Amino acid sequence: MSNSTPAANAAPSPPSRPRSLRRQPGDARLSVGFILAKRFTLCAFANFVDVLRLAADEGDRSRPILCTWTVLSEDMDPVMSSSGITVQPKDRLGDPTRFDYIVVIGGLMEETPSLGSGYSRYLQQAAKAGVPLVGVCTGAF
Repeated sequence: MSNSTPAANAAPSPPSRPRSLRRQPGDARLSVGFILAKRFTLCAFANFVDVLRLAADEGDRSRPILCTWTVLSEDMDPVMSSSGITVQPKDRLGDPTRFDYIVVIGGLMEETPSLGSGYSRYLQQAAKAGVPLVGVCTGAF
């Protein structure tokens, strides 16, 4: 007869992030990292960021007080949208636990698998650490 209980046989839940360890007084309440796929949909990205911008401050002053966001990159090269406009990433991938959410903005269907293995590893690391992932447009694929 086994000494194990049903709780002992249950799959472990993802580790919770020690938010209190990374938050400092005055830090934003919400931090979002963006990954832009090659030929991402500019409108999807711009609308998401604009909602964050409006929620980040009172009085429409556009100050990132309550919420911050950062465009991430593996190599820091500008990323071209499907409309031809490029966005310059601000920071390297780094530690995914510094974000409350990581958002992947996809684009054209034929470009969907173009994120690359470094991004896949980063997103897997984030998921394993319990950081929620958000897919917008084809970024959900």
